[in-house]
Amino acid sequence: MCGIAGLVVKNSAHAAQGENTLAQMSAKLIHRGPDGEGLQWFDAENFGLAHRRLSIIDLSAAAAQPMQFKERYWLSFNGEIYNYLEIRTELSELGATFQSNSDAEVLLQAYHFWGAQCLHRFNGMWAFAIYDKQKNTLFCARDPYGVKPFYYLDNSAHFGFASEIKALLDIPSYQATANSKALLTYFGLSKIETQSEGFFKGIFELQPGHTLSYDLTTQQKSIDKYYLATHIEADKAQKEFKAQLENAVALRLRADVPLGFCLSGGLDSSSLLHLAAKINKSANVAALANGLHAFTAANDSPLDERKWAEQMIAHTHATWHVSELNSQQLIDALPQLIYHQDIPLLSTSTFAQSSVMKSAAERHIKILIDGQGGDELFAGYQIFYPTFFKELFWTGRWTLFLREWKQLGNSPSSKKYILKQWLKDLIAYLPASAQKSIAKKTNPSLTYLRQFPALTRKRHTSLQAHLAYYCQEHELKSLLRWEDRCSMQYSIESRTPFADDAELLQTARSLQAKDLIHNGWSKYILRNALKNELPASISWRRDKKGFSVPESDWLMQTAHFWKTQIETYAHLDKSELVNHQQLYKDLPQIFSASKYAALQNFVFRYVCYLLWLKEFNIKKFD
Repeated sequence: MCGIAGLVVKNSAHAAQGENTLAQMSAKLIHRGPDGEGLQWFDAENFGLAHRRLSIIDLSAAAAQPMQFKERYWLSFNGEIYNYLEIRTELSELGATFQSNSDAEVLLQAYHFWGAQCLHRFNGMWAFAIYDKQKNTLFCARDPYGVKPFYYLDNSAHFGFASEIKALLDIPSYQATANSKALLTYFGLSKIETQSEGFFKGIFELQPGHTLSYDLTTQQKSIDKYYLATHIEADKAQKEFKAQLENAVALRLRADVPLGFCLSGGLDSSSLLHLAAKINKSANVAALANGLHAFTAANDSPLDERKWAEQMIAHTHATWHVSELNSQQLIDALPQLIYHQDIPLLSTSTFAQSSVMKSAAERHIKILIDGQGGDELFAGYQIFYPTFFKELFWTGRWTLFLREWKQLGNSPSSKKYILKQWLKDLIAYLPASAQKSIAKKTNPSLTYLRQFPALTRKRHTSLQAHLAYYCQEHELKSLLRWEDRCSMQYSIESRTPFADDAELLQTARSLQAKDLIHNGWSKYILRNALKNELPASISWRRDKKGFSVPESDWLMQTAHFWKTQIETYAHLDKSELVNHQQLYKDLPQIFSASKYAALQNFVFRYVCYLLWLKEFNIKKFD
């Protein structure tokens, strides 16, 4: 887990400063890799690669990057190839010899032997760039679901890429510019990075499951999709599920540094902690030599999950670290959170996630295993239920439809919610003017916008299609993005088996709807697989919270702070998207009761936006 960067200087006007610019870019990523740094500049090509190292596997200098192979290839890599030992054995049989015990060298040699096809052999998470000096080309790739980040810009003077946007802001030909289209999506739809071009105009995100090739001679790039979800027989997927789940956890216990676990008390994180304890009991995992360590965010509210996490601590005998959070801590942490995220926050839950990472870092844990992705793989959210019932209806499984309808009491959803979502499907067929009128009544935040966001609604008729959309478009990617920056803020590697295990992803995509939702229960295959191992209260827990905090209570407690921030920084907002004068006037009412929670969140997002403008000195809007 590291920080990567690269820079191509396209014309002589900036050539003299190229190496210094790349060094500045690398310095912005020091939190991603405090254990070492490397920079390789190629004068003749006006190009260089940089790397910030967080040492996880093979702590020796032999694993340092940028890594060279055969005086032809150079690698800068962020991520982990968990099945590197198996691939290393396969490469050795082809004649490969190795100078280190790192997964990075395995990746580099895999590319030498197999080219871009090596991506289909990897089990893990990655964002990397390989420079082929012989061909004078760059080959870059990002993992299938976007666990690891990769951003780039390409203008007339420079081509540059980096793990985080802030590094690209040091490129002299770029001036930080707010992208009004992304901001409108953020304010109006509460979504981030739904398109390749995000909050910064002219800075793009390489999408999950894609490669980017850049020819330094012609200064041309091409982007291609390499990942298409593969499937196996549904019966085979169901039978092999538990073994693959255990293997996914076992692979992610490979490390040469101490490892811990995020524990919310939900099914996903509890399952991972349980399986790790089970594996460690029989295998004595080196990364767990100092025992199991679990980290939980807590707060003084009904949303507090300690009572659930405590059951897993008793079950696994893990050492428990609880972070007690409050509204003042949120305010204190906000500027640094926005800096490390590079974009405005969507909710206060990011603060809770960051606090868990901070607690682990304070105890010298360098890796945290987290359950992110379980809901997207196995239909954990209530949004999937309307689609589930549509699939049953349109495929003629009416008896099953009625049986499941009667069992909704076991689900995180309700008949009222499902009917409301079906109504929204119908509304999406109405003229745009009618849709806007209805949207304003259901989403009061829209009344503060001077422009209206584009209303698009995806209508899925099969559960697997809906899950695939969540996993491979922006939904899961957004959650993984918060996780990556929260962990890297404290130089922690976050491992997410439900979002990056190749075999588990294939199995999940092959399951039938009845394997995922059964008798009303969400994530049925996961619940059923561990039903005799986990405490029953965890296996059959109905509610879903995650890193939940009492956002409305916290915002009302600190109402003066949000009011002051708008007073102080609203002049920075030149986007003309938000009627901040009216918003400011309505603040007393907005912060008067929890029934205005949605508007309180809008105020939170607007203040985060203002602090973002301040932090990155953004004066241009496009």
